[in-house]
Amino acid sequence: MPCVLGTCCVGFGMQAWEKPVFDQPFELWKDDGVLHLVLAKGARVRMRDMKEFIRLVAALDRSGAAPVVMEYPEQVWVEDHARAFLRRVCGSNGHPVALYATDRTGLAQAELFKHVERPAFPFRVFTMREAAYRWARERRQLADVLARDRT
Repeated sequence: MPCVLGTCCVGFGMQAWEKPVFDQPFELWKDDGVLHLVLAKGARVRMRDMKEFIRLVAALDRSGAAPVVMEYPEQVWVEDHARAFLRRVCGSNGHPVALYATDRTGLAQAELFKHVERPAFPFRVFTMREAAYRWARERRQLADVLARDRT
């Protein structure tokens, strides 16, 4: 029985899972002017993953102004080099990032990033998803007002 990658195949009464072609530790989409990045539980974000994330964000938002709501679930770990790369590449022109941490370890890692890497782009850490999304929407509305004022 042929299988499509990323689907469940049934053969002889047994199920076998085949890994999707693109094995990223995150999901990314845009909704109402806000980018949503959800890391997989237990994900290990390496340099290649961070580069792919940055590339996809740029592809989804050519203006470079859409805020990002990042969901950081438990047991996620981002390599030091990947964190430093994000700060270095994004600089002061980076997207505003609202990071929602779901556990104490993730919260500690986010606060460490904020204080050690000191990103030039707007970066806030939240313990509630709704508060993170509200802050991101406010950033989007502010960018819209500033863009109208320039014209």
